[in-house]
Amino acid sequence: MTSGTWAGRTVLVTGALGFIGSHFAERLAAEGATVLGLYRTDRPLIHAELTALAGDRLRLVRVDLGDQHETRAAFRYLAPHIDAVFHCAALDGNAQYKREHSADILDANVRTTSHLLTSARECAVDRVLLLSSSEVYCVPGTSPAAEDEDIRRSPQYTQNGYVLSKIFGEILADQHQRQFATRVFRIRPGNVYGPRDSAAGAHNRVIPSMMARAAAGEEIEIWGDGSQTRSFIHVADLVSCALQVVETGKYDVVNVGSAEEVSILRLARLVATVLGVPSRVRTDPDRPAGAAVRRLDLTRMREVIDFEPRSLRAGLEDTVRRYRRDERPQP
Repeated sequence: MTSGTWAGRTVLVTGALGFIGSHFAERLAAEGATVLGLYRTDRPLIHAELTALAGDRLRLVRVDLGDQHETRAAFRYLAPHIDAVFHCAALDGNAQYKREHSADILDANVRTTSHLLTSARECAVDRVLLLSSSEVYCVPGTSPAAEDEDIRRSPQYTQNGYVLSKIFGEILADQHQRQFATRVFRIRPGNVYGPRDSAAGAHNRVIPSMMARAAAGEEIEIWGDGSQTRSFIHVADLVSCALQVVETGKYDVVNVGSAEEVSILRLARLVATVLGVPSRVRTDPDRPAGAAVRRLDLTRMREVIDFEPRSLRAGLEDTVRRYRRDERPQP
């Protein structure tokens, strides 16, 4: 999967100390790129790990992408030229956080994406990758959802500010590409998991939350009856897919995920099995479970990648190895 595309290139990664952004920064540095990693909130453990792994190929800089002047200054002065941008920074959270902070999330994510695209255009960046979400398919429709089954074909309104921010971010990207000829790739991943994910606070995702509870001997709580199904992709496989999407340049919009579907109830039991602890699960039918099914059409992805994403079991085993090595999820 190593193409040599990134050796000697200068790339900018936003959210470089976040869960997904840190994996982009690590992989691009390993591919020989000079990585400018922008972050707003320091995560000391990830900071130290990336610095040790990437050495002088990585420069980490604190920047508030919500500030237009800071963003422009970062692009203008960090490097003489930036070859590509990987935009992974976003305000996110669990279901409860998203409901309670819908306006905050929408405002923050749209502003940062707008500032980033404008700065990239002003600095003549050749390629931008926008990390979007499979949640842009926000209403029931064709299943599996193909890339053209989105807002362009079936405009819908949702009160979920996170979903709206991803939709509007893609609209901004599309308009920048039309007006300014900036090549913007939009990746729509399914549920992402893997090392460096956090089970702390309001930003916890389902798998690290399950792992933390199971490892502590607590019940895993599932909203709904647990029959809702999802597909999951390991973060390292997401990065590999995204890089190959940019390298091939065949499609601007690509779903990224796994064909392996699992119910949330089975996922909880699998997490306990991989951890080697008893499976203790409690469902709460009175809490919102989300869509019954979220299935992606992966035809485009399979056309541009040269590997098969790992199975959920293999990915969980890798995640648990790192969990045990670090003793706890990253704060």
